[in-house]
Amino acid sequence: MDVQQADGTRVAQVMGLVRHRIERRLLTPGARLPSIRAMADGAGVSKSTVVEAYDRLHAEGVIRSRPGAGFYVAAPLAPLSLDVPSSEPARMVDPVCMLRASLEQDPLPFR
Repeated sequence: MDVQQADGTRVAQVMGLVRHRIERRLLTPGARLPSIRAMADGAGVSKSTVVEAYDRLHAEGVIRSRPGAGFYVAAPLAPLSLDVPSSEPARMVDPVCMLRASLEQDPLPFR
């Protein structure tokens, strides 16, 4: 499973390898990724390359880390809602108008 140098950097190729496994459902949400050493040995790259790839995937939200336990596939985000917007336009609030109205109100009389 050597990472080929033909297209992109080795870091990008390791990232692509992890994404490919997730897309093919070989790695499901919550599944543990191979250790850095195992991924480096399997992909034929250095450990620092895998660390960089895992860090970038973590920054993108594709995977998450558990200190001392490894890296795991992040849970998928909830699908977007395709609700039909209401026919009424949302009421706009003018903060200046609201402030002016609150200052113009009669204060409560003192007793």
